[in-house]
Amino acid sequence: MGFELDRQSLVEIFVIEASEAMDALTKAFHPSDGVMPSPERLQEQYVWAHKIRGASGLYGYEGLALMGALLESTLEEALSIEAASWPKAVAILRGMALSFASQLKVIAQGGAEDLSVSERWKGEVAGLFPSLSADVAVEPKLLALDYLVPILDTEILSYFDPEADEYLQTIESLLHRLRLDSNDEGGILALYRTLHTLKGSAYTVGFKVIGDMAHPAEDCLAAIRERRLSLSPDVLGVIGRAVEVIRLLMRRDSGTIAQLRQDVPEVTQALIRICNGELLAGAVQAAVPIAPVVAASMAVTGRTEKSVDSNVKSSSAASTLTDEYLLPPLDAEVLSYFAPEAQEYLESLEAQLLRLEKEQENPEVINQLFRTAHTLKGSAYTVGFQSIGDLTHYVEDFMGSVRDGRVKILPGHTDVLLRSVDVVRFLMRRDPAYLDVLRQRYAAAMSGLIRLDQPLAAQAVEAGPALRPVEGALGEQKRDQEETEFAKAAEDRDVIRVSRDRLERLLNLVGELVIGRGRLEQRLHVLEQLSQQVLTYKSRLVESVHLFAEEHTFTLPSVSSGPATGSVQGVSGLRDFGSLEFDKYDDFNILARRIGEVTADISESMTQLRGSIRNSHEDMSHLAQLTLGMRDEIARARMVPVGTPFTRFRRATREMARATGKEVTLVTSGEHTEVDTGVVERLVDPLIHLVRNAVYHGIESAAVRLSKGKPAAGTIYLHAAHRGNAVLIEVEDDGSGLDIEKIRAKAVERGLIRPEVARSLPESEVVKFIFMPGFSTADSIGDQAGRGVGMDVVKRVIESMNGHIDVESILGVGTKFTLSLPLTLLIATALMVRAGTERYAIPLPAVREVTMLTITSHQRMGERSILHIGEEAIEVQPLQQVLHRSSVPVETGKPVVIVRTSAGLIGLLVDELLGRQEIVIKPLGAFKSLDRSSFGGATIDPEGRVVLVLDPARLFTRGARAAAVEELPPSATALIDSPTLYVEGTESKSSEQWLLLIDDSLSIRKFVGRMLESAGYKVHTAMDGEEGLRMASAQSYRLILTDLEMPKVNGYEVIQGLRSRVQTQQTPIVVMTTRAGDKHRQMALNIGASSYIAKPVEERALIQEIERLIGREAAARQ
Repeated sequence: MGFELDRQSLVEIFVIEASEAMDALTKAFHPSDGVMPSPERLQEQYVWAHKIRGASGLYGYEGLALMGALLESTLEEALSIEAASWPKAVAILRGMALSFASQLKVIAQGGAEDLSVSERWKGEVAGLFPSLSADVAVEPKLLALDYLVPILDTEILSYFDPEADEYLQTIESLLHRLRLDSNDEGGILALYRTLHTLKGSAYTVGFKVIGDMAHPAEDCLAAIRERRLSLSPDVLGVIGRAVEVIRLLMRRDSGTIAQLRQDVPEVTQALIRICNGELLAGAVQAAVPIAPVVAASMAVTGRTEKSVDSNVKSSSAASTLTDEYLLPPLDAEVLSYFAPEAQEYLESLEAQLLRLEKEQENPEVINQLFRTAHTLKGSAYTVGFQSIGDLTHYVEDFMGSVRDGRVKILPGHTDVLLRSVDVVRFLMRRDPAYLDVLRQRYAAAMSGLIRLDQPLAAQAVEAGPALRPVEGALGEQKRDQEETEFAKAAEDRDVIRVSRDRLERLLNLVGELVIGRGRLEQRLHVLEQLSQQVLTYKSRLVESVHLFAEEHTFTLPSVSSGPATGSVQGVSGLRDFGSLEFDKYDDFNILARRIGEVTADISESMTQLRGSIRNSHEDMSHLAQLTLGMRDEIARARMVPVGTPFTRFRRATREMARATGKEVTLVTSGEHTEVDTGVVERLVDPLIHLVRNAVYHGIESAAVRLSKGKPAAGTIYLHAAHRGNAVLIEVEDDGSGLDIEKIRAKAVERGLIRPEVARSLPESEVVKFIFMPGFSTADSIGDQAGRGVGMDVVKRVIESMNGHIDVESILGVGTKFTLSLPLTLLIATALMVRAGTERYAIPLPAVREVTMLTITSHQRMGERSILHIGEEAIEVQPLQQVLHRSSVPVETGKPVVIVRTSAGLIGLLVDELLGRQEIVIKPLGAFKSLDRSSFGGATIDPEGRVVLVLDPARLFTRGARAAAVEELPPSATALIDSPTLYVEGTESKSSEQWLLLIDDSLSIRKFVGRMLESAGYKVHTAMDGEEGLRMASAQSYRLILTDLEMPKVNGYEVIQGLRSRVQTQQTPIVVMTTRAGDKHRQMALNIGASSYIAKPVEERALIQEIERLIGREAAARQ
């Protein structure tokens, strides 16, 4: 955090500074000659009082700040005090100085200030001259640093900043619209709603100063709507000035504190007065002077009358930008390939611009920026997106001027170019709801790009010789560039773009092909077994025939054999041959002979069948290779460089370093390492959290680093590389490292481990405590430090992808986090096991090893079974018992699968190992009752049975322990991956888990949604009442939360709509709104609301109210 220093050191600095100023005032109040000081003499001393006022407010001492304000105002008005009242005024001044010194002494000794003292002196000053009281009655909290620049979570700012900027853009657009037509009822209503939403969002995220400024502005618009106040240019002027101050607040820059300390109270008081009718026409400029920051910026940039005219032109141009220009009607197929292409170019532009800030004369960076802008411009013009083409044309022209040496990059230029990149992203969203905001932002970006050249023209002429080295270097590269551009263009023509959904479907089909191939292999295996059986039967038949043939084939027929005798009677002389001289056969002999021939035929056929089965096995092996090859190629097509989000990390690191006042450099490598796009998407949040931790908690301040002999700037290394079928990502910093002994002591203090065990625990095990929920070693708690929230979430996300995370740290040297993740989440290699009668799949990345539980390795410790492997002792539990299927004893002689879980290494005792198998992991689909169980998906084995895939990371979580596994129905195969079907009895369980949050503010949806998710609920969000009603009709929810004032359908209409439908008549409805009046509350309750809560929402109260309502609704069901 930028302002998080040692508290005691701050107090000591403040006491010294305030004491010096107070000594000077005390001497002025008590001259050495003993004469009463004159008003003229004391008036000059107001600067000391001003210094005391500012210092007290900066360090958060509200009472002392108020006394400083009273001293300052009294001294400034000294000449206006009547002579008769002057002795009383001097006595008050001396008394306040004495009280201030007394309070300062208490603070120096570690005590707290007494606010009643300052309030008493406030009354004394008011009695001296009442007209002064209003001026010094400004709330002292307006002077506090943490009020003007509150410390907010970076994640909150990541969505509040762009949302607030959109609101401010909308307000500015509406102010311009109302200046042209003050009777525009639609404009007044839109301005009122925007101010109302900005106020609510600011209060919700904790940016109270913005909420306090937007609140009186909203009240003004409410008074105008109710005809209590007319919409005058003065009102519009003050609101416009408020927007400027809010923008200054949004910068969160400690260098603007002095300006904000002056502007915030002045503008806030002006809004209050003008809305109360106290501020007369023409008094706005006097009450609210133009901010010196704005004037200074005009002076620095050398802006002339011409530049002001260009501003006016760009403002008027904004109103002429047509909807078709900003959001052209493009073919869906065109957008399907242009959107990802544009996204790549934008990411490249952003990365190169951030690099340009540090390498302002690097010809390679300048050249790359020019080429990327040129390509994006051409692509945009080609597909018909003229607005993007026009904007990037100016970026290209500017970079062309830099490349040719006509202009030079100056501080602030990259900010203008980055804002242009943001506007192009905004254009790519193609959201008609934000057209007005987009129109203003586009005009502002275009105006900024046009102005880039204005202050540089003269400079370029004077600085010509100095720029020649860059120009020369660029000239040398130009020929190489021209030679390679044609080859690159030819290479690009060989590339086509395919949507991710189509690849997803292809990969699913390949998965089905893998399953089908497995079934064919199973059928072939069965056929082979049958062949072996036939061969066995044939052998028995052959043996029987052989014995029969030996006995009967060549036996002599009896004399009485009728048919045989009759058949040969016609041939004379045969009777004269003996049995050895001539073979004679009867029908029995012929049958025996033919059976022998049949067995020979069967033998020949079986030989051919065995050959065919052998050839089929070879063909099946070839098919397996082709299938796996096709699967790998399609999976590779889904692969994206893991460095895709690295650009965002660079920008986030830049902003966080600014906020903390540290110097931090992010060094990346291995950006082109490819991994499945699903992995990259889920990896972003854990990585940004690790990088943020490194900035806030790892990297020391420049002064501390220099004292340790380190460079002033800290470095964070982000590295990615392939290792086998996994990708390794390392996040390393050269900061202070982890204090292992402090972690060990905190673990003992929290009761996580016994002291005697902790002393012998190796460092590699101690460091794992940082992943425990709520674990923190921070001495103080703030928005960015000390909450113990984050690392447990990082570990959970990594393990949910069948990955794991390791930590290495050296105190004073730095820390390295290593993330190991599978390349893809859809297809995995699993170990198939049997526990009882059920089969399960365990992803191989989660398996450390497989062993047998022997008598020598097994030890009983009370109710626990321990497996000893080397020096390790690992607890063993039967898998059936872990899954709540049945309670079985731990028996030796069975296989044990050692897996990595959230609780560490655990041995799972199974009945049989079925081997390794490639599986296609499918979502659980309709089996919502398994959502919080120990399963991450399901697959289908070659025999067509559903096999649940274990998620070891969730095996021993609280939710998994509570969810017993139910027997899967026979129809499970059809239901897997089918989101529209529900298993009987699971629908009610699904609805119990989900809440619906309806609010038109993104900040509130994010902020309150995170509250609810932290409490264990699952949340769907809707951005307006219309969408909320549509979602409530499509799915059942246990409870619905709604705002009142929303576009399309307001909150009252939402409540009426829900209560008119049978399925939502009994659903609890909670209203959350900034309207705290009885009128709004009573109306909501009368039409069917169950509860009414005023914003900003207090987390504990909200969760308690939800639990109360859900409990009451559950009781009503019974």
